[in-house]
Amino acid sequence: MKPIMTADQMRCAENRLFAGGMESKKLMDRAASELVKRILKLLPMDGTCVIACGAGGNGGDGYAAALKLAEKGLRTVVLSVYEPKSQDAVYYRNLAKDKVFALRDVSCLEDLPQPEVWVDCLFGIGLNRKPDAIAEKLIGRINDDGRRGSAVISCDVPSGLNADTGEIPGACVIAKETVTFQCRKRGHYLGLGSEVCGKITVADIGIPDEAIPEGAMRFVEDNDLRAVLPQRRLTAHKNDFGHLLIIAGSRGMAGAAALTAMAALRSGAGLVTVACPESVLNILQTLAPCAMCIGLSETDGAIDRGALKTLSSALTGKDAVAIGPGLSRRVSPDCICLVLESGCKTVIDADALNIIAENPDMKALLRPCHAITPHPGEAARLLNGKYDAVTAALRLRDLGCAALVKGASSVIAGEALTLSSSGCPGMAKGGSGDALTGIVGALLAQGLDCETALWAGSQLHGRAGEIAEKQYGRNSMLPTDLINCIGKAMGC
Repeated sequence: MKPIMTADQMRCAENRLFAGGMESKKLMDRAASELVKRILKLLPMDGTCVIACGAGGNGGDGYAAALKLAEKGLRTVVLSVYEPKSQDAVYYRNLAKDKVFALRDVSCLEDLPQPEVWVDCLFGIGLNRKPDAIAEKLIGRINDDGRRGSAVISCDVPSGLNADTGEIPGACVIAKETVTFQCRKRGHYLGLGSEVCGKITVADIGIPDEAIPEGAMRFVEDNDLRAVLPQRRLTAHKNDFGHLLIIAGSRGMAGAAALTAMAALRSGAGLVTVACPESVLNILQTLAPCAMCIGLSETDGAIDRGALKTLSSALTGKDAVAIGPGLSRRVSPDCICLVLESGCKTVIDADALNIIAENPDMKALLRPCHAITPHPGEAARLLNGKYDAVTAALRLRDLGCAALVKGASSVIAGEALTLSSSGCPGMAKGGSGDALTGIVGALLAQGLDCETALWAGSQLHGRAGEIAEKQYGRNSMLPTDLINCIGKAMGC
């Protein structure tokens, strides 16, 4: 997996490189060269590029890029928004000022014609506050021109976006493309980052792996997913791919159990058994005919304490368990305790998490063989407070389990901290989380450990959603469409 960095980690990597003898100007020149490559793909030969430069290293990248564009004979206007403070920025501005078409300050903004390309080199990874009035006005102009057809490229991070959290405290550039250097930054994917970054291009500027600080978050790519997906021999048998027990469903929410079962089967589980209230057993066998079913004792349509003996027997010989989808808050907590105490690899979701949150003593039963998949609301209930996704995942891990906090980008905390950014807006529909539970359960049943099953399951779930969205449309796709696209996603 590739690292995904905080601003401090990126600065640490650069400083290690400089300590090893690399000149900072050379690194800036490399960054500028990569930025120019992307500008050239969007800038017509007779077009105008305006580069807005700040006071620090991001501004220096802009001045160096302007110089390279001018040397190619392209019409380049540089807005020196703030007086350069870094030595490298001063150096490249002085080189550029006599060669670019024009070097101006922001006082000319209202008289500036709309360019074909805007390049945002204002703040980069260093901003963690609301932009001031000067920057706010400039950002407004850039975004207005972007809506009118100008291509907007941000250097490293759109100005106004927190590079670590994805928070946007004030005005923020909305980029068509963000060119980031050496490593992705957390803020590209967390919070509102995906709303403003556009296409994210990672440009290699020659920082070696050994300069990257230890402990950096990992970014899941499709190659990582393919590397861990279980393979099938020509002589394979259903028993080779695990037996998953799904404990799910209640009156009125049988569909959640069915979606979990169908997703598990599509994800390769050899055998799936659904344990559900007796009253919904026939519904489950109709909706998920490839799964076996066990009817359980119930009260008011939910599994009750009378089911413990049957559940205990059902756990015997199972390779993994998935519990939670559609259980309802009426389920007996003793049934969840039985599963937690069984020692079986288990993915825990939905109402099983809510029951644990309502019975705090049950948190002590969480173990490394348990994988939990809360959305932010469920995470807040488990932790008795709201936290950002990274902090929530780490605090949930401290309960003793592997944790995945769901979102537009999901954060997984196990031995490492991992981010999976696959997925699409069409997945924002009831039932998508049940499909994830089934996918993770199937991967556990096929032998993956909890942490790997979480990040691989999240990546597979998101890729299947993206395929379904293309096929059925953002508003119209269903969780069943996502499940039917899991096979295609496995080939991504």
